[in-house]
Amino acid sequence: MLDLLKANAAALVLVLAGILTLVYLYSINRKDLLKKIILVLVVQAEKQLGSGTGELKYAMVVEKIYRIVPLSFRWFLTEKELDRMIEEAVKYLKAYLAQGKNLVGYEGECCKHI
Repeated sequence: MLDLLKANAAALVLVLAGILTLVYLYSINRKDLLKKIILVLVVQAEKQLGSGTGELKYAMVVEKIYRIVPLSFRWFLTEKELDRMIEEAVKYLKAYLAQGKNLVGYEGECCKHI
């Protein structure tokens, strides 16, 4: 068995590298979708809790993300990366609101810009 592995080591490494590449590309695609979901959750938290409740809104968004995201995908999602995605969504929402717009009907329009 060991001789078989040694004889085919290059092929095994190539197949493993291919599989890892496919898994990585899959995770990138899912991260784009996750960014859109996070933006919708940030908007919902803002609508429900209002301004001045940043910590509560953050906790609400994180809790909903962990309910939505499949366990298999969480392996690719670090806490630091999740924080960054939430912060990006918050910055985007602040810029949107700074234009004098409000959140009425925002869910249908938000994801066109990402």
